[in-house]
Amino acid sequence: MDMPEVIPMCYCGDPAKLSMSWSNDNPGRRFFGCNKFGSRFRKPCRFFSWFDPPLTPRSIMVLLGLLKKLRTLEDARKRERRTWFLVLVIVTVLLFSKL
Repeated sequence: MDMPEVIPMCYCGDPAKLSMSWSNDNPGRRFFGCNKFGSRFRKPCRFFSWFDPPLTPRSIMVLLGLLKKLRTLEDARKRERRTWFLVLVIVTVLLFSKL
Protein backbone atom coordinates (compact mmCIF):
# COMPACT_ATOMS: atom_id res chain seq x y z
CA MET A 1 0.00 0.00 0.00
CA ASP A 2 1.51 3.30 -1.07
CA MET A 3 1.57 5.94 1.61
CA PRO A 4 1.04 9.57 0.72
CA GLU A 5 4.09 11.81 0.73
CA VAL A 6 2.03 14.70 2.04
CA ILE A 7 -1.02 14.33 4.26
CA PRO A 8 -3.57 17.04 3.46
CA MET A 9 -5.00 19.23 6.18
CA CYS A 10 -8.74 19.16 6.60
CA TYR A 11 -10.85 22.29 7.00
CA CYS A 12 -10.54 21.95 10.81
CA GLY A 13 -6.79 22.49 10.52
CA ASP A 14 -6.00 18.91 11.56
CA PRO A 15 -4.24 16.32 9.39
CA ALA A 16 -6.78 14.34 7.37
CA LYS A 17 -7.24 10.62 8.06
CA LEU A 18 -6.60 8.05 5.32
CA SER A 19 -9.54 5.61 5.20
CA MET A 20 -10.89 2.99 2.82
CA SER A 21 -14.27 2.99 1.13
CA TRP A 22 -16.29 -0.24 1.03
CA SER A 23 -19.25 1.16 -0.89
CA ASN A 24 -20.50 -0.68 -3.99
CA ASP A 25 -19.30 2.18 -6.19
CA ASN A 26 -15.77 2.42 -4.74
CA PRO A 27 -14.81 -0.84 -2.99
CA GLY A 28 -11.29 -0.75 -1.58
CA ARG A 29 -10.63 2.80 -2.78
CA ARG A 30 -8.75 4.97 -0.27
CA PHE A 31 -9.64 8.55 0.57
CA PHE A 32 -8.76 11.33 2.96
CA GLY A 33 -11.44 12.60 5.32
CA CYS A 34 -11.82 14.65 8.47
CA ASN A 35 -10.34 12.84 11.47
CA LYS A 36 -13.46 13.73 13.47
CA PHE A 37 -15.77 11.84 11.09
CA GLY A 38 -17.73 9.19 12.98
CA SER A 39 -17.31 10.89 16.34
CA ARG A 40 -20.59 11.64 18.08
CA PHE A 41 -18.94 14.30 20.20
CA ARG A 42 -17.14 16.33 17.57
CA LYS A 43 -18.67 17.65 14.36
CA PRO A 44 -16.58 16.85 11.25
CA CYS A 45 -15.72 19.61 8.80
CA ARG A 46 -16.76 17.51 5.74
CA PHE A 47 -13.29 17.51 4.17
CA PHE A 48 -13.03 14.76 1.53
CA SER A 49 -10.43 13.92 -1.11
CA TRP A 50 -9.76 10.69 -3.00
CA PHE A 51 -6.26 9.24 -2.60
CA ASP A 52 -6.59 6.40 -5.13
CA PRO A 53 -7.65 6.85 -8.76
CA PRO A 54 -11.09 5.52 -9.78
CA LEU A 55 -11.38 1.77 -10.31
CA THR A 56 -12.24 0.29 -13.68
CA PRO A 57 -15.72 -1.27 -14.00
CA ARG A 58 -14.08 -4.72 -14.26
CA SER A 59 -12.10 -4.15 -11.03
CA ILE A 60 -15.28 -3.12 -9.23
CA MET A 61 -17.07 -6.29 -10.41
CA VAL A 62 -14.18 -8.51 -9.29
CA LEU A 63 -13.89 -6.84 -5.88
CA LEU A 64 -17.63 -6.99 -5.23
CA GLY A 65 -17.67 -10.68 -6.23
CA LEU A 66 -14.80 -11.44 -3.86
CA LEU A 67 -16.47 -9.51 -1.04
CA LYS A 68 -19.68 -11.48 -1.58
CA LYS A 69 -17.76 -14.78 -1.44
CA LEU A 70 -15.95 -13.65 1.71
CA ARG A 71 -19.22 -12.76 3.44
CA THR A 72 -20.72 -16.11 2.40
CA LEU A 73 -17.74 -17.97 3.86
CA GLU A 74 -17.86 -15.92 7.07
CA ASP A 75 -21.58 -16.65 7.47
CA ALA A 76 -20.98 -20.38 6.91
CA ARG A 77 -18.20 -20.33 9.50
CA LYS A 78 -20.50 -18.68 12.05
CA ARG A 79 -23.19 -21.29 11.42
CA GLU A 80 -20.63 -24.08 11.79
CA ARG A 81 -19.38 -22.64 15.09
CA ARG A 82 -22.94 -22.43 16.41
CA THR A 83 -23.58 -26.04 15.37
CA TRP A 84 -20.44 -27.32 17.11
CA PHE A 85 -21.27 -25.32 20.22
CA LEU A 86 -24.76 -26.80 20.28
CA VAL A 87 -23.33 -30.32 19.84
CA LEU A 88 -20.90 -29.67 22.70
CA VAL A 89 -23.71 -28.48 24.97
CA ILE A 90 -25.89 -31.49 24.15
CA VAL A 91 -23.03 -33.96 24.71
CA THR A 92 -22.12 -32.27 28.00
CA VAL A 93 -25.71 -32.36 29.22
CA LEU A 94 -26.05 -36.04 28.25
CA LEU A 95 -22.78 -36.97 29.96
CA PHE A 96 -23.53 -35.12 33.20
CA SER A 97 -27.19 -36.16 33.33
CA LYS A 98 -26.14 -39.81 33.70
CA LEU A 99 -23.96 -39.09 36.75
